[in-house]
Amino acid sequence: MEKYQNIIYVLKNIFVVDLGFPEDMAISLYKESLQSSGKLGDIKQELTEAFSDKDISWKEMLLNDDYEVLDFDTEEEAKEFVERVLWEPITNSKPEFK
Repeated sequence: MEKYQNIIYVLKNIFVVDLGFPEDMAISLYKESLQSSGKLGDIKQELTEAFSDKDISWKEMLLNDDYEVLDFDTEEEAKEFVERVLWEPITNSKPEFK
């Protein structure tokens, strides 16, 4: 997962359960941080690669020893969450790579 550092950073610093932000507030912070940091293109590229990566564990990306976002029962539920909170807010579309 080291190759998805921007995704990990956002999950760990904005969507982490410890901060307790409501989802809509976290999404707003996420979008603002991407605009101000100039990382919008980087995160889109990482998400595109990650959604195509058959070896990625979305459950582990959201719940691991370093941070906890949410604990999902299935990989598909975890992936759908990432699509909803990370991809759709910056593209206004559903991912085309499924």
